[in-house]
Amino acid sequence: MNRYLSSHRPHVPVWKRLLLAFVILLIIVASVISYSIFKAWRLLPESYAAWTTGNLMVEYLRTHTNQWPRSWEDLRSATNSLLEKGMPIYVPLDRLPQFVKIDWQADVGYLQQVARSDSNATIRVVTRLDGLPLRAVWGPNTEPNGKIMRYLQNP
Repeated sequence: MNRYLSSHRPHVPVWKRLLLAFVILLIIVASVISYSIFKAWRLLPESYAAWTTGNLMVEYLRTHTNQWPRSWEDLRSATNSLLEKGMPIYVPLDRLPQFVKIDWQADVGYLQQVARSDSNATIRVVTRLDGLPLRAVWGPNTEPNGKIMRYLQNP
């Protein structure tokens, strides 16, 4: 065999290969963790706003004979009522309009009819400012539209 035609590949020790694999794995894990932290940091304020708004809306309906609030100012009485009951307000009422849009013209009678006729019906009267659903990372029980529907099924 011609010595000029043979290819000699250098031998890389196994420990160097394992070290490289470990470093690559470490970079991937760090990236995933960093992304998760960033996502949570971004979603937490909105999730707390969703939870607070749902609590306020249900409390307002409960304390005002199923009348729909017409403004953020109307919800102030619900804030006071929740605080008197010892329930937490995760986001102050004055900050909620930065995260949440409410359809102040919603027909609570129609919503109640829908809630009672179809337990799987969904509504979108409380949304993000851009009209998309609020992200409630604390679970479905903290999503405001679902809270309102559950309340209206059994007021």
